[in-house]
Amino acid sequence: MRRWLIIGFVALLMAAVLHAANRYTDAAPQELAEYYVERFTEDTGARNAVAAIYLNYRIYDTLFEALILLTAITAMLHFFEIGGKK
Repeated sequence: MRRWLIIGFVALLMAAVLHAANRYTDAAPQELAEYYVERFTEDTGARNAVAAIYLNYRIYDTLFEALILLTAITAMLHFFEIGGKK
């Protein structure tokens, strides 16, 4: 019973994150690219466009991807009981 509760919670969490991320993909990619190229220096103060995009515009996306990866690894370790009871 406890395992199914954890599986359900992880699935619900992943669905919520994917739903929230989908809200921000409505803008056309070309429009976003033009915005980033034209205004990254004013918006972020960075001299490097790649660093500005990665560290300022997309930081939450990167953090949530890392969180999902950590959650998946933790769930797999729990379900396969690696390093668990011997």
